[in-house]
Amino acid sequence: MNYAKKNLLFFTIYLSIGIIATLTAIFHNFPDNYKQGIVSGIAGGFIVPGILGIIITLKLIKNPKKAVQVEIAKTEERTQLIGLKSKSSTYTVVLYCESIATLITGFLGYREASITIAIVLSVQVLLYIGFLCSYSKKY
Repeated sequence: MNYAKKNLLFFTIYLSIGIIATLTAIFHNFPDNYKQGIVSGIAGGFIVPGILGIIITLKLIKNPKKAVQVEIAKTEERTQLIGLKSKSSTYTVVLYCESIATLITGFLGYREASITIAIVLSVQVLLYIGFLCSYSKKY
């Protein structure tokens, strides 16, 4: 039940951020019509998952047995191992995609985009190496 209450708080904050972004988009005057692009996208990106998360969490709160099962599944060692392997695989695929995107944007002449993707790629690799060194000393 504790898991469901934490999720409810998280999704309520998430929804609140979306509502604040929506109100900002409605009542604030942005230059170059950013209101319809960036802020509205941020608002939609927070409101929809916030509402869906609250609905799912309320269903869990109403069904305590299911909430206990979900909490046990989250803390189970096998589930955590699968999650770690999935994150590792996703990270590896993203690195390859960013490498390919850097090359493609460079060949197509989009210098700024190529440099930006290359910097993001470099930061990710440096963070990976940093965490690898840190965890190897810790464990």
